[in-house]
Amino acid sequence: MPTHRLVANGASTDHPTPGLPFVDDAHLHAMLTSTPTAARHTRITDPEREELLWVIRTHPQLGRSVLLYAVDGPETIPTGEWQADAPLVVRAGGYWWDGACWYRPPLLWDAEQGAFEQHLVPAAATITAADLLNDPAADAARGHLHRVADLHEEQTSGHWLDDLALWAEHRTAASHQGPPLERCVVTLTAPELAGDNLIGTPALAAIAAITPSTLRAYMNRREGAVPQPQTVIGRRAMWSRPVAQDWAEQRRRPTADPWAAPRGKDGLPTGAEQIRDRLDPLFYAALHDDPARRARWALRYRSADAVHDVAGELARLAATELLDHIPGQALAEVLVQAALTNAGTRPAALETVLRWLSLHDRHAAELALSAMAAAQEGPGEDLARRLRNATSAAPHQDGDRPAAA
Repeated sequence: MPTHRLVANGASTDHPTPGLPFVDDAHLHAMLTSTPTAARHTRITDPEREELLWVIRTHPQLGRSVLLYAVDGPETIPTGEWQADAPLVVRAGGYWWDGACWYRPPLLWDAEQGAFEQHLVPAAATITAADLLNDPAADAARGHLHRVADLHEEQTSGHWLDDLALWAEHRTAASHQGPPLERCVVTLTAPELAGDNLIGTPALAAIAAITPSTLRAYMNRREGAVPQPQTVIGRRAMWSRPVAQDWAEQRRRPTADPWAAPRGKDGLPTGAEQIRDRLDPLFYAALHDDPARRARWALRYRSADAVHDVAGELARLAATELLDHIPGQALAEVLVQAALTNAGTRPAALETVLRWLSLHDRHAAELALSAMAAAQEGPGEDLARRLRNATSAAPHQDGDRPAAA
C-alpha cells in the first residue's frame, strides 16, 4: 500500500510547518506567481526526483501552502491531509484552520448530511511566524535553504528558528506578495494539546474498547481508520483525548447499509430472483474456487486497487450472464411484427427498443431489420431503413460479448 510522508516546506509557502526544513522551489515559479480567484489545489511530481511530490494549495485571501511529500508507490490512497478539498493549513495530526478558527480532525461522519461533523477547538490560539521571530535568538545567518537534489527524506531541521528567519528574509528579498508575517500560520496551542493531556496507545485502546495489541495491528496494517497521532514523543505516538473519543464514537456508530436492495429474496421480482439465483453460485465460484482470486482475501491484498480489480471482474461476469438472459431472437420477432403493424408510422417506442437491442444483441437487431425490409416493400422497407439509421449510431463491438470471468 502506498504511503506518503511530509518531508519539507517549499520556500514560497506562507504557512510553514514547524520542524521541517525549507527547500528551494524556484522551479515552480510559473505556478506560484499566478493569482487565483478561488481556492486551488495542485500536485506536481518534482522534475529532478520522481519520488517527491509537491502539493500546492492557494487561497485568494489566506495565501498558499507549499509542501513537499515523499511518496512510496502510486497515489492510489491519498489521506485527507493532501486531498483536493483539504484545508489550507493542517497541523498536529489533523487539526485544521479555516482562516479564523481551529477545528478538530474530521472523524465523526454525519450520514444524513453526507459530511464530517466540525468541532471547534476550545481555547485554541494561533502561533504565527511573527510570534516566533520575536525571539532574539532567531538568526537568518545560521539558517539553511536546501536544494531538492540534496534533500534526504528523513532530514530534520536542527535549527528551525534560524531556518524560519532565513525564510522570512527570503520573502522580503523576493518582494513576496503573500500575507504579512503576522498572518503566516505556523501552528496552534490548545489545552487539549498540552503534553500532560495527551494519551498513548494503551489509553487510546481503552477508550476504543479494544486491546493495545489490536490497536497496534490496526496501525501496522493501516486498518481501522486509526487517527493520526497529534505528536510523537520518543517514538511513542500520542493523541489528544477528544480525538480518541471521537474515533471511539465513530466506531460505535452503526455503519450505513451500502446495499440499495435487500440481501435476501424478499421484495425481488421473479425475474430478478432468477438472476440472483444464477449469479450467486457464479460469484461464489469466481471468488472462492479460483485460487488466484481466493488469494486476494489475504490481508496484504486488501488494498483499493485489489478490490477494484475483483469488482471489475465480477462486473464483467455479471454483464456476460445478464446478456444470456436476454431473449434476443424472440424480442426481434416481436419487433418485426410491431414494425409491420405500424408500417405507415414511426413509433418512438419501437426505435427505442430496437436501439436497446442493438446495444445488447447486435446480431438479433440486424436480423430484425433485415426481416422488416424483406417482409414488405414500400412503407415497410422505408421503416426498416429509418430504423437502421436510428440504430447505426449505437456503439458496439461486432459480434463480441464479454468473456466470462
